[in-house]
Amino acid sequence: MTYCFVLDAQGNKLSPTRENRAWYLIRKRKATLKNKFPMVIQLEKEIPVEEIDSTLVKLGVDDGSKQVGIALVQECKTKNKPVFKGTIEPRTDVKEKMSVRRGYRRYTRNHKRYRPSLFNNRSSSKKEGRIAPSIKQKRDSILRVVNQLHKWIRIDESFLENVLIDIRALEKGYKPCKWEYQRSNRLDENIRKAVVLRDRNTCQECGLINTRMEVHHIIPRRLNGSDSIHNLITLCSTCHGRISGDELAHSKRFHEKIKGRNIPFGDAMHVMQGKTFLQNKLREIASLSLTTGGDTANKRIDWEIEKTHANDAIVVCGSKVNSQQCEMKNWTIKPLIKRSKKKIESLNGFYHRDFVKYIKGNGEAYFAYITALYPMKNQCNMTTVDGKVLKRYGINRLKLIWRSNKIFWY
Repeated sequence: MTYCFVLDAQGNKLSPTRENRAWYLIRKRKATLKNKFPMVIQLEKEIPVEEIDSTLVKLGVDDGSKQVGIALVQECKTKNKPVFKGTIEPRTDVKEKMSVRRGYRRYTRNHKRYRPSLFNNRSSSKKEGRIAPSIKQKRDSILRVVNQLHKWIRIDESFLENVLIDIRALEKGYKPCKWEYQRSNRLDENIRKAVVLRDRNTCQECGLINTRMEVHHIIPRRLNGSDSIHNLITLCSTCHGRISGDELAHSKRFHEKIKGRNIPFGDAMHVMQGKTFLQNKLREIASLSLTTGGDTANKRIDWEIEKTHANDAIVVCGSKVNSQQCEMKNWTIKPLIKRSKKKIESLNGFYHRDFVKYIKGNGEAYFAYITALYPMKNQCNMTTVDGKVLKRYGINRLKLIWRSNKIFWY
């Protein structure tokens, strides 16, 4: 089941209708197509305010680190009806791109000696209530999708699953006492010094002492190893060089030696950070109610609904539905960067981010978005709706389906 958003001639938001009904109105020239993915139509006539359906429409958001579930549920007179569900996939490359940019800036600054250091001029970093760009872009991705949906359908109430994770309990492996939260888990204000002091300035591999020690990540950062004292060990430079590149072969032995463990806190911390920012922004759209993961899980089990991010977003709304109603199209939503880095504006009438159909010689078809254009050979790169990357495909076999440049819906 797939629903279509409906606007009247004056842009007033009406209740959604089924897609087949929407295409019928378009064929009868009673409505025009405003957006195809997801489908939005605008009626040719104006609906009086007193005739507009005022049934409650709820927005549900199941917040996550790498994927976010979002859903809309309409409380009709006879039953509750999910009208939209999707999974938002925020960008995960912001931190890496910022690290590359930081390297470029440091290189430039080091080669221009007359240029003063910018460390004390970071006005944006000193703003009150500021959150890291890698976190903020995830929150902005949710808000961009919610604001876009709000242009097509009214949102009377919003519900957000409030994630509550005790990072310190995860780190220690047990629920700490109240006074332990105020006590540092380090032996020194510098984590490197703390590890060296804990290991008594002794190489934990060969036993060498009285030399410059190096601190080694037992599970390396490139494999999501935590930057915690429980995942660090002291080694001399010789042992460190011998182990580098083969860290996993020694990880179990090193963890046992320091009685440590590796718990990646990245996803948990990303969900916890920026919660207040997201909640305040959602309150500007509609009244916000917070729920817990336990309530969501209990309702999902009682209603016999399959666990997915999108289905959890439906359950978060609190309006009882059945499993059959949740068997509807699950949109995958990818908010795009606002500034496109394209070098070629268009090619044979096709633009970057166009949703197209590519037909192969054997009749097989791909539905994909254009990601690059090559005018020298009339070719393009595409990314299919399944995430498959197609490189250097002929543009003459393309058929335009829809043109979008802000958010990918598929």
